[in-house]
Amino acid sequence: MTHAIILGIRAPRTALASVALLASLSAASVVAQTPAASTGVSVLQGFVMDSIHNSPLVAARVMVEGTDRIGMTTAEGRYRIDSIPPGPHRVIVTHALLDTVGLSMRTPVYQFAAGQAHDLDLAIPPSEKFATAICNSAQRSLGPAAMVGFVKDADSNSPAIGAKVELVYTVTDIIGRKRQTVRSALSDSTGLYRICGLPGDMSGKVQVFRNGVSSGEVAAEVTNGFLALRAFSIASQKQIAEVKGDSGKVVKVAQGSARVTGKVVDKTGKPLGGARVMLQGGGATAISRPNGEFTLDSLPSGTQALEVRKLGYAAADVPVELSSNEPARATVTLGDFIPTLEVMRVEAAQDKALSKVGYLERKNTGMGYFMDGKMINHESLSFSDVMRVAPGLRISPVGDGRSYVISDSRSASNGCVNFYVDGTLWQTLQPGDIDQYVRPQELVAIEVYHGSQAPPQFTPPGQGSCAAIVAWTVARVRPDNNATKRKP
Repeated sequence: MTHAIILGIRAPRTALASVALLASLSAASVVAQTPAASTGVSVLQGFVMDSIHNSPLVAARVMVEGTDRIGMTTAEGRYRIDSIPPGPHRVIVTHALLDTVGLSMRTPVYQFAAGQAHDLDLAIPPSEKFATAICNSAQRSLGPAAMVGFVKDADSNSPAIGAKVELVYTVTDIIGRKRQTVRSALSDSTGLYRICGLPGDMSGKVQVFRNGVSSGEVAAEVTNGFLALRAFSIASQKQIAEVKGDSGKVVKVAQGSARVTGKVVDKTGKPLGGARVMLQGGGATAISRPNGEFTLDSLPSGTQALEVRKLGYAAADVPVELSSNEPARATVTLGDFIPTLEVMRVEAAQDKALSKVGYLERKNTGMGYFMDGKMINHESLSFSDVMRVAPGLRISPVGDGRSYVISDSRSASNGCVNFYVDGTLWQTLQPGDIDQYVRPQELVAIEVYHGSQAPPQFTPPGQGSCAAIVAWTVARVRPDNNATKRKP
């Protein structure tokens, strides 16, 4: 006997009634009856599959409606529920994947017979059916894929109504030209958002805005040709700082009482001490201890991103969900650093990558000193060595003579210099520590400004007389791989 699964859109963790949006999507579900161990009750068993990712749905809760009987799926997707009272019941499945898009999953009413064991296999419908159900034909004519999820308040878990979800990605036209595309959607009264008409192979960055507060910028992609699932949370606190991103847009960023602890490891799981962990957009910074552990306090709640660097390893961006209600935990794995300089030297592709972060536009103003391509000595021993050729800077040894600090020789006061790495303000914890984290081989471009030359996004409040050095690395500035070819 074949059963249909009924899917309904719902608000996460609320008692709102389900709306039958995706009704009667078929699933491979066959019920067979065999004698149960007890003659007075029923047994239900089977598998739950995730057709979106073509794998078992692990750690799903399978519940028999109207009873307290619950089962959890194993790593193989198998579940078993015993002692079910006989009679008519629906079967309900809940899982974090379903919560992401606010879907409830339930079967039609089924008659459970006393003394019988019932086999019931269930499956989440494939991603194409999801996309077809949540996007109309006009929207899908622009592209087959969709991005969908919920936005909630990070501390109250209530729907973040009216939050703006903004997706930025690159598209290629029929003659190979690339352009940046921005798509956005507002969350509805349940916190649900959906962005339809996306390419089937989309990858980009996404950010949420509400009441002048922004989330971190995190990666998003469509890998199955039809669906990207991404839930967000965002703080409702009063904004206290303004930050100008790579696109030139000024956003207000909140600080709060959230905390994240974690561990930095290499690809074998070995703890890495001395890694710098920063909150994207500036603010909190920590250095991992010898056992790899780190802690960041006084963070804004919501979906944020950590930027992690250590000399000898590739930089990493890691999304985290922060809340003042309980500390978050993150494990960051750093891979080996793989130089990509030959690719970065392809001028046309490099220009496109640098244009995205506003570098070329600022260079054309003639305000400041700019280094890119062969102007950067990638064979230098340290970042401070690279900067020796820049006018108006002084490189001085400190401590034991192995560390160097960079100061502004044109300044009439203290010669202060603010560093920005990939658009984020660098917090100096000890003199010359930037040499420990930014390697010459990963540099793509450098901007140097003295005093009033510095653009507003590279001028911290009250420090307008300080010089600014802005370093762009391969961690943030990459050309499009399919548009780059190595020179012979």
